[in-house]
Amino acid sequence: MGCFIASLFVTLTQQGRRWLHHRCVRWWLWVGAAMIVATIPAWAVQALTLDQVDAIASQVTVVIAQGLQKGDIEQRQEWNPGSGVLVAREGQTYYALTALHVVRTRGTVYGVRTSDGEVHFIDDESDPSNIIPLGNEQDEMGSAIAGMDLALVRFTSNLDYPVAVMGNSRRMGRGDRVVVSGWPNPEDDSARRERISSSGALVAISPSPLSDGGYSVLYDNLTRRGMSGGPVLNGDGELVGIHGRGRGDSNGCNQGLLEVDASGNDLGRSLGQALEGNTDASCGMQTVHFLSAAEAARIVLAYEDPPVDEQLIARGLAQKPKADTVEDIYAAFTFDVRSLLRDQPSGGCGSVLLGDPCDRPF
Repeated sequence: MGCFIASLFVTLTQQGRRWLHHRCVRWWLWVGAAMIVATIPAWAVQALTLDQVDAIASQVTVVIAQGLQKGDIEQRQEWNPGSGVLVAREGQTYYALTALHVVRTRGTVYGVRTSDGEVHFIDDESDPSNIIPLGNEQDEMGSAIAGMDLALVRFTSNLDYPVAVMGNSRRMGRGDRVVVSGWPNPEDDSARRERISSSGALVAISPSPLSDGGYSVLYDNLTRRGMSGGPVLNGDGELVGIHGRGRGDSNGCNQGLLEVDASGNDLGRSLGQALEGNTDASCGMQTVHFLSAAEAARIVLAYEDPPVDEQLIARGLAQKPKADTVEDIYAAFTFDVRSLLRDQPSGGCGSVLLGDPCDRPF
């Protein structure tokens, strides 16, 4: 059309024909490029490969578990470590976000294992402000959670650790890639642990989270016990959710979450019904809802904005063998509590010294 209109105003001299030819070529090239871009699916234009997203996950995913006492074999048998993700830093104070049920037992000691292999001691006995719940379990078994199945775990370190970049799940749609990272428990009593990344696709997302735990996003990733609390990353390696429940109808998400339209109006059926029986999905909590809950609780932290730093990806690729393997997790989380309480330097809220004053920063 552009070439036709132009021809009406050009005298068809040799110079005019040359001008018109170049104009038409440029116009058709532009149209062709626009048509190609319009037909490329969303997954094909993602900036990062799966290996790159996995490298990011390797750096920011942590193990969170109760401390073990030396020689206590019975405690090992009942021990259930979980996963988490580093989300914020203030000076030498770090914050890991995890599922509330991972840190269900209070008044004890915990450890947070970071990508360099260090296990950071958390004293929840004398300083309960080191674990900040964003929900409240309604019974000892955690069968129902008022609020969100989320908690922040705080520790101090003079070492430098990267934190996750906060993404926006509201920009995602069904079929978009999601990656769940975590530390699954082995099938046997092996002391060795390996972090994994499970790649999958977004199944459904709801703007209205469940009243039980705040769950609101479904994905078809295969997950295992021990990955609860781990990060859910989008195709750009940004944090969009926290994993909480594995596949199956028993997770309460498929039938509990209601389908809504673009305006947020209830359409009168569950997401499970809307998905035509495709209810074999894992589920988690969106970070956009975490941010709202944290703001309501007056938790003021600085988070990393997109995009992910290329140096973080390079660091993750180089350090994966060390970061992703714990040869003896029982030994790593066995603490000499008396010694730690006596020898650790005072550090305010992150200190493990008994009796230190602790003023919460929010």
